[in-house]
Amino acid sequence: MGQMAEHGTKGPGASWAKECAVLLAVMLLALGIGFSHCVSAAALPGATITLLPSAEVQGADILLGDIAQIEYHLEDAGEKPKQDLAKVYVGRAPLPGKSRRINVGTVEVRLRQAGIHPSTVAIIPPPEGEVLVTAATQTVTEDMVINTVRQHLQENLGDSCEIGLQAAGGLPLVVPSGQLELRLDSVPPGFGSYQVGVRVYVDNHWYRTIQVRVQLRPRQLAAAPMPAAGMDFPAQDQSSQGVQDEPLEPAVDDGGNLPVLVRAGEPVVIEVVSGAIRVEALGRARQSGKLGDVIRVENVDSRKTITARVVDKGVVRLDLNFGN
Repeated sequence: MGQMAEHGTKGPGASWAKECAVLLAVMLLALGIGFSHCVSAAALPGATITLLPSAEVQGADILLGDIAQIEYHLEDAGEKPKQDLAKVYVGRAPLPGKSRRINVGTVEVRLRQAGIHPSTVAIIPPPEGEVLVTAATQTVTEDMVINTVRQHLQENLGDSCEIGLQAAGGLPLVVPSGQLELRLDSVPPGFGSYQVGVRVYVDNHWYRTIQVRVQLRPRQLAAAPMPAAGMDFPAQDQSSQGVQDEPLEPAVDDGGNLPVLVRAGEPVVIEVVSGAIRVEALGRARQSGKLGDVIRVENVDSRKTITARVVDKGVVRLDLNFGN
């Protein structure tokens, strides 16, 4: 009886222990599988970035998508990446005819600047260790620049004047490929001879400024013959010209019957001469003057008033070597 009791006591206990062991094994197995799955998920990078041996970029910027193949590792095929790695800025494109090299270190720095830790992606360098980057190009011609200036002047001045244009040089100009835009720095205030800057932009980045000589003359004067020597121009009403609240004064006239070359309130070209150097600026006459007269003129940009000598129609000169 005692033996049977002892056997009966051991029987249920052994069965319970066996069941616990089986349950524990199942739990450990489940935990093991889950842990391995978590480790695998953590070890898988968010994307693989394979750098190309060489690349030709369009525009003024180098983007990661220009120099690499990017493969995302997403759990769901329909899921979109949190950030478009192809649009990460890597650097400025090289100048036309030049090249630059991009290595893994540069890419890692740019990823950090974009808020992406390099450890979350896998970067595979090219066989040579660097990407050789060159720039695609396009050409700015003289006709493009002249047509831009002419169209802008016609839109602002209409058909009231004859327009003469001449590019100063530096054309044709080779620039990086991209969205090309030509902009004028300023518009001449009226009739006369001027020099304007045409700024060249590629993808909204300023690239270079091209100087263009502009000559504006009234159509009626452009069609009429020049006055004979000794013939003065007819007087003009100057009540509405010049700077507001500052009266305009005529220069002292002791030049006999010489024609008036500069009239108060009209735009003029200021030539500043120092040795072999000559600089031109836009101005507005504060006084009328004939050839050789010293008159007051205002610099349109600085708004400063100086005295300069009349040397031609619409032109005054400030000689820093010998005075006016």
